[in-house]
Amino acid sequence: MKIVVAKRTSRRGQGLGNELLPWAKGWIASQELHAHLVGPSWGLNKRRYARNFGTNKLDWILEDAILRLPHFCFRDEDYRATGESDFGAAIRHWAQERRLDRRRSFLVEVGGMWGGYTAIRYARPFLWSQLLSSRDALRNLYRVLSKLDRNKLAVAVHLRSGGDGFMSPVDASSQRGRFNILIASDWYLWVCEQIAKEFGDRVQFWFFTDRQESSFEKLSRRFNPRQFAQTGLTECSDLLLMAMADVRVCSVSSYSMAACFLADGPYVWYEPQLTLRDGLYTLWGGEETQQLSLSPTMHSRAFVEDRCGSCHQDQNGSAEYKGYPMDIGDALPECLAVELERHLRAKESRTNLLEYGCVRQNASRTNAETVLNLAPMEGAR
Repeated sequence: MKIVVAKRTSRRGQGLGNELLPWAKGWIASQELHAHLVGPSWGLNKRRYARNFGTNKLDWILEDAILRLPHFCFRDEDYRATGESDFGAAIRHWAQERRLDRRRSFLVEVGGMWGGYTAIRYARPFLWSQLLSSRDALRNLYRVLSKLDRNKLAVAVHLRSGGDGFMSPVDASSQRGRFNILIASDWYLWVCEQIAKEFGDRVQFWFFTDRQESSFEKLSRRFNPRQFAQTGLTECSDLLLMAMADVRVCSVSSYSMAACFLADGPYVWYEPQLTLRDGLYTLWGGEETQQLSLSPTMHSRAFVEDRCGSCHQDQNGSAEYKGYPMDIGDALPECLAVELERHLRAKESRTNLLEYGCVRQNASRTNAETVLNLAPMEGAR
C-alpha cells in the first residue's frame, strides 16, 4: 500500500487559507507517487471544517496512527535541496533518489507552508473541485452570482476582524513585512472610492468578512446596499466568490491570499504592509530565505529591474502586475484600470457567438493579417 499523508499545519489546525497548502501538497505527492491520499484531518480543527468537507470528526485518529509507523517525511530542506520550485518536480526528484518507485509499499508525510503558492500552482483545479463540492458551496454561489449584474465589474472586498492573533500595529513603521495585522476601515473606504470614481455605475462590490463588525456594515451599506447575508456554511463559498471576482481588495490574511491564488487575477494589496527595498515591493522579501542570492524573490527582483515597463508596453495594453500596492491618498494604478477596462469589454455578450452574439465577417481575417504584418520577414531573423 502506498500512502501520502497531508499533515495539518498544527494539531488544532489553522484557517482555511493556510490549510489549503498542505492539502495541495498532499494531492500533488499522491499523483506523482501513485499513492493514496490521507488527510488533512479536519476533526480537530477549531473552525470545524469537518462540516464543510463531510469528514468524520475522528479522522485525526487515523492520521496519527499512520504517522506512528515508519515513514518518509518530505521536509522544507528536502524541497530546497532539489533546486526545484514546483512541488511535483521536487518530490519526484526526491522520491527517485530514495528509489520509492521500487517499493511495493511506503508512507510519505508532507505538509507545512514552505514553498508557497509557486510550489502548488498545478493543484489549483484540485482545490477548486474540493471547494465546489463542499457543503452549501454551490447553493451560496448561485444565490450571489444570480443577483450580480453580469455586465459590471465585480469587486470582492475582504475585511478581517480581530481575534486569532490579528491586531493593529502599534505604529505605521512596524507594519512592513508583518502578517496578521488589521487594516483600518479608512483604507478600504479609500480604495473602494477610487474604483467607484474610475468606473462609476459599471462596477459592483461584494464584501466578505469572518465577523460582521461596524466597519463591515458601513462599507457594505455605502457601496452595496443590496448585499444580503448568506445561510449555511460560507467559508468555502466566500473564498470561491472572491476568486471569481474581477479584482480583489485584500486583507493581510492567508484567506485573501488563497482567493488570489485560486483566481490568478489582479488584486489590490495594503501598501504599508509590503516590504520596500530599492524601490521594489515584495510580499515575502523580508524573510531570511528570500534574501539569498538564488531565492525566488531575488530572481524576481532581477527580472523586474531589467525589464520593468509600463502597462502600455504592447498594443493590447496588457498589465504588468498581478498585485497592486495602494495606500490612502494613492490613485487607482493606471495599469489596473487598463486591465479592468479589458475585463469589462470581455463581458459583452452581444459579441459572444455562444450567446447569440455577432462577429463581423472580416474580423478573423483582419486579425490574421495583423499578425502576419507584425511577424518578421523570412531572412530578417
